[in-house]
Amino acid sequence: MRVQCILSIAFFLIYMAHGMDIPSKVRTLFYKVKHAQVTKSSQGVPPFSWTKDKGLFESNVKLYFHGSFSEFILREVFKIFDNNNFATSWITIALLEVHEFDRNETLIDKEMILNAVKAIGNFDDKNKFNASIQTFWPQEYNASVATWQSAPHNLLKFFSLFDYIPWALILKFLKKIGIADADMIKNIQQLLQERDAYVKAFHIPADFDDTFVNIGLGSLLKEKSKSFPKSFSTWSERNSNLHSVFTILKKYAYRPMSTDSNINTVDPRTYFYLRHFLEKSKSAGETLALIPTWVQNIDESRKGYYKGNVMPFNVNNIDVTVAANGIYGITNGVLSNLLPNSLLDDPDIQQIYLNTSALIAHEIKTNLTNRKDLALTYYPSEYEFYWFVSRTFSKLQEYSQQQELHPIMRHVRKILGDALCHEMTSHLLQSYKSDEEGSVYFDDFLGNGDISLQNKTIMRGEDRIFTTSMAANALITSWTVYDPVRKRLMWLKEVPTKVVDVVKKAVIWIYKNVLSGKYRPWNAFFSGSVKSFNSMPWWYPSNRKEYLNGSAIINDTQIPSSDTIIAMQGVQSPEWYRKQLNQKHFGFHVPIVFHGYNAGKGSGFPFWSSEPYTYVSAMLALVKYDSLVL
Repeated sequence: MRVQCILSIAFFLIYMAHGMDIPSKVRTLFYKVKHAQVTKSSQGVPPFSWTKDKGLFESNVKLYFHGSFSEFILREVFKIFDNNNFATSWITIALLEVHEFDRNETLIDKEMILNAVKAIGNFDDKNKFNASIQTFWPQEYNASVATWQSAPHNLLKFFSLFDYIPWALILKFLKKIGIADADMIKNIQQLLQERDAYVKAFHIPADFDDTFVNIGLGSLLKEKSKSFPKSFSTWSERNSNLHSVFTILKKYAYRPMSTDSNINTVDPRTYFYLRHFLEKSKSAGETLALIPTWVQNIDESRKGYYKGNVMPFNVNNIDVTVAANGIYGITNGVLSNLLPNSLLDDPDIQQIYLNTSALIAHEIKTNLTNRKDLALTYYPSEYEFYWFVSRTFSKLQEYSQQQELHPIMRHVRKILGDALCHEMTSHLLQSYKSDEEGSVYFDDFLGNGDISLQNKTIMRGEDRIFTTSMAANALITSWTVYDPVRKRLMWLKEVPTKVVDVVKKAVIWIYKNVLSGKYRPWNAFFSGSVKSFNSMPWWYPSNRKEYLNGSAIINDTQIPSSDTIIAMQGVQSPEWYRKQLNQKHFGFHVPIVFHGYNAGKGSGFPFWSSEPYTYVSAMLALVKYDSLVL
């Protein structure tokens, strides 16, 4: 044991004495990312191959089951290639951020960026022609309902296979690959029986998340237009009406104090985690306007439901990750001059920008109100969320050295900076673990819920590389300022010593493990809003219960059908809400406490994982660290 300890310390000291060959590691990671980009569109033959669109980076739909060996096997083998906007957008954004530190401008392939930009352009919402609004999945026209429908093509093809495959044959296949657990087989059978519900849920409208991520991408391309002229030109041609985004945002923003029932209504799960923020604003006599997830309102959902173009559960929600992406898009859009500075003089946009930023800061300060499953509605990783927020703060820091910020931006810089440098930093400095060699890592939840034959929890750390990379990126981005002339980062003078130490040790861990094969390069960058029975919206207090035709639901003791609106309208008193928390809703008690994604047994939930997204996140952490002026 003593010898092992001495060797571990010696190994660590070697790293520190001789440094790491970060440029070499980054080049290797870059080629892994490059090879994960689709170079030619192809039609798939499910389940043997999948349709893939040129320019997109690989991401897959997986199922998160945990517990038994059978559940581990299913988690390993199940994956379906998904042609979505989000993964490719974020990988491209991260590559552009890596480029910021490439003094020779030789690493990032210009053709690779151009192909990604062209692919992202195919996600324009065709139901809102020339409006610079985007969707998560590509759209296909359904002539029978005269609507462009956004849905996961490969996943729907997969579900359709089971219209023709008998259960006996499925059962035989499951046993052949090692899935013999009776409960697991029952869960799979139930999943297949409910496939029609999944098919309906995966027909969604355009969203503000992909829309603002796209604006964020455009702002980076504008900053780097000399390096990527074709990419910026292509992006600009496809996004010639950015003003429309803000007209649409003002129409659909969530306004809980409004008397308009189209925009003062929200998902009960959103209201549950948001209620203290709402109540505080109401008691202060303030109104609120927040960036929502979906580009749709209640009246439109009544029609969209029958056209395969509708919000999940027919009502909008607030996801703080979506909010963070919206604030970044507006911030860097204005700073880069992609958007006019006068945008922030619009009183309505100003309110949305300030209120949404205040919400983000509030959620960081309250540990996502201890309900990250609800606050991070579609993006389970809180570490990814922290990085997204830190990027806005970093841009405000960078530009404040060169110009006078708009007064509204100065305020946002302060409130986000306070939350990041205090509560977020404190949380991250208490969340890491140390390995036997002294380097540190961060875990989220993937792969840490399996049970051994000895009834002990197995810590597989299937998202460890991604989570550690995101934590390192969040800390570096929050505590440094970028020098665009030298293309270097500098620690802020007030950076805590422990932050510097943890970042250093996290980067060492990433360097050692990112390509070691010891850990899966998975992530849960996206998921459905329902992760378990407890995250259904119906169990949370609601004061608006009606069918899509507008008639009231009289019996609220039975689980409602899908053609209903179950929501919270306006802002209720704290006393009313506390009373509701002690009552059953549609036959079930309110799930007050979130016990984690690995707690208990469940039927599993779909999540989206992208290995190149993990690799580019690690690249970014390594490059940022290597650029630091120590």
